[in-house]
Amino acid sequence: MAEPPLSPEERDALTAELALGLLESEERSIALRRLMADPDFRPDMIDVWHQRLAPMFGDYVPVGPPDRLWARIESRLDTPVISPDTLARSLRFWRGSAVAASALAAALALALLLRPVPAPIEPAPAAQIAIAQMAGEPGGPTVLARFDPTTNRLILRPSGVKAGALVPELWVIPADGKPRSLGLIPASAGSDIHVDPAHRLFITEGATLAVTMETATGAPHDAPSSAPVAAGKISLI
Repeated sequence: MAEPPLSPEERDALTAELALGLLESEERSIALRRLMADPDFRPDMIDVWHQRLAPMFGDYVPVGPPDRLWARIESRLDTPVISPDTLARSLRFWRGSAVAASALAAALALALLLRPVPAPIEPAPAAQIAIAQMAGEPGGPTVLARFDPTTNRLILRPSGVKAGALVPELWVIPADGKPRSLGLIPASAGSDIHVDPAHRLFITEGATLAVTMETATGAPHDAPSSAPVAAGKISLI
């Protein structure tokens, strides 16, 4: 099911949370997936939040709790005294309730045992979407990637990738360490490319997506000729 479109406020909040490092694991994956599906999102929006928040870090002064706080907490932890008569009445009440509850549970268990068991229905496993955030040096190129296995389409959002005599080429590097080219990609515009079924098998959890700068002639190449300008691990969500 398609993600609902983000409002400007939601988009701004998600980029701020990513910049602050407030999202981890599944929450971070969900945020990246929603932003990747948003046509108005650009990766440099996260960098803008980094720049906004940077002056605040120098003004931060740690503040400890006042000494009287612990005394107030300890005073509230005191347990009130319960009289023996009140305690005995409570015990008799709970014992009676426990007997009644046990009888009811036994009756329900018997009914469940005698009821015919329906054949289990195995739900079809949902296809997992693959995402990756490729990055290089601080302030350098970044590329967000989102792969939908149901359509074999890979959506890319580049930022800061500069093409000239050389153009960006996308690679997938599985566990065997051998790069496989997924083809040339645009340097400055988002793109939607079809992944060859033979390479689809390499887009797995923990594999690497990387971008190198290559000559357009002869692409897709058998192997990269230079170090990646951006790279990142694939996560399945």
